[in-house]
Amino acid sequence: MQVRKIPVSQGLAWFRAAIELGARNPKAVFGASLLFMATLYVFALVMVGVVLAVRGEAGGAPNLMLMALVFVPLFLGLMVLMPILLGGMMHVIREAEAGRPVRARDLFAPFRSPRVRTLVVLGLLQVVLSIVGGMVMIAVAGPTYWQEYLGAIRGAMGGATPVMPQPAHPGLLMVVQLAFNYFTYAVMLFAVPLVLFSGLGIVDAVRDALRASVRNIGANLVAAGLFVGGTIVAAVVIVMLSTLLASVGALVHPAVGAMLSLLPLLAFAAAMLVVLAGGAYIAWRDTFDGPQATPPPFGGIEA
Repeated sequence: MQVRKIPVSQGLAWFRAAIELGARNPKAVFGASLLFMATLYVFALVMVGVVLAVRGEAGGAPNLMLMALVFVPLFLGLMVLMPILLGGMMHVIREAEAGRPVRARDLFAPFRSPRVRTLVVLGLLQVVLSIVGGMVMIAVAGPTYWQEYLGAIRGAMGGATPVMPQPAHPGLLMVVQLAFNYFTYAVMLFAVPLVLFSGLGIVDAVRDALRASVRNIGANLVAAGLFVGGTIVAAVVIVMLSTLLASVGALVHPAVGAMLSLLPLLAFAAAMLVVLAGGAYIAWRDTFDGPQATPPPFGGIEA
């Protein structure tokens, strides 16, 4: 597919448009966002339960080998699930923006898509990239950094005060981490709609996503910077509001305060997810130009 050259200022337009998403069908869009978080929360609870189940005796060191044997497959499942749910979120946003009927549970529509296997491969690719990136960052940090880091984690899990090691080249490590995070997130956010909506295979989707992340790095970084900055500012406001609601609710009962304090936090997380997925969908729509086939719809999704 052809990758359009996008002006840097378009990053601001993407961010503004992403904020306005959900106005057409807020029930479906924000409902899908909450369902997305609930799905991840269930996975997180299972993973935490595994960690607690394989811990050593009280006050003892945990069995790291047993923990890895159980925890790693769950982690892989989570990584595979992420692009599928992200694609489902973009699908709900796309349908709502087009004025077509859509429901929150259409978040799971990609599971009925013949392209779900490609999304699974994309999730596994993210795992491979994470391993390769981790190896590069370990090499930059120093030969003993990883062992010292694992020792600190093991001590913390055993109840000791962790002493985190210092990398050998902190400046270079920061640059490597920033570059790795930018390209992995950009490739993922572009590749998901390229697979699901443009109908590309895994190789073509990753290649075109990488081309877009390089050619339009200015616009992408502007949008990413606005998202991160807006998230930080909004988080400060939300935490203050949550604290206020907790104090007011506690006058009635502590449980009421706790429940009230969770409401703005849930709303904030749902809104950020909508902005992230919506911004990525809008960026894909503006960036790529090429013929798109229109096979019979599957669960409401069109190629």
